[in-house]
Amino acid sequence: MKIAVLGAQGSGKTQLAHELTQYFVGPLAGEDSANVLIADAPPLMAAIYVDLAHDDPKRCEAALAEHKTYDLTLVTGLDIPCRGGQHRHSESLSREAVDARLRVTLTRGHVDYAVIYGQGPARVQTALKAISSWRGDRNEPIAVGADRRPWSCEKCSDPECEHRLFTGLLKPSKR
Repeated sequence: MKIAVLGAQGSGKTQLAHELTQYFVGPLAGEDSANVLIADAPPLMAAIYVDLAHDDPKRCEAALAEHKTYDLTLVTGLDIPCRGGQHRHSESLSREAVDARLRVTLTRGHVDYAVIYGQGPARVQTALKAISSWRGDRNEPIAVGADRRPWSCEKCSDPECEHRLFTGLLKPSKR
C-alpha cells in the first residue's frame, strides 16, 4: 500500500510520515505492514507551489496523474502552528493558499483524501484510523499514546463533508 502525506509548509507532514513509518516498521507492526510505503510530500506538492508562485497549472496536471498511483492520500490540517523560518518556500505563499490549492487540485482530480488533525499521538491515531478505514479493517489500530480521541466522522475523507461543517460554522446565528 502506498500512502502519500501532503500538506502546506509547517503543517507537520514530515513528522506524521516519520511517525507512521515507525508504526509500520516498529516492533508492534503486523505482518501486512511490510508492504506499506509512506511518501512525505510527493511531487504533487512541488507542483502546487510552482502553480501558486508562477501560475503554471500544467505541472499540477502531470503530477496529479503520477499521484494517482498512491492508494491513499492523507492531507495534514493547519491546526499546528507554523514556526517561522523553518520552511524553504516563499513567505508570499501562505499556508492557507497552499492548503486551499492542494484540496482543490485533489478534488478536481477526483482523488479521495483524509484530512488529519490533532497534536502528537492523537494526530497519529487519527491517521491510523483513516488508514484502517480505507483498508476496511474491523479491528482498531494499536493505541499510539494515552491521549486517544474518538473518530468523529466516517466520511472525513469527503471534502464536501468538511466543507459543510465549516460553512455551517461561518453562517450568522439567528438570534
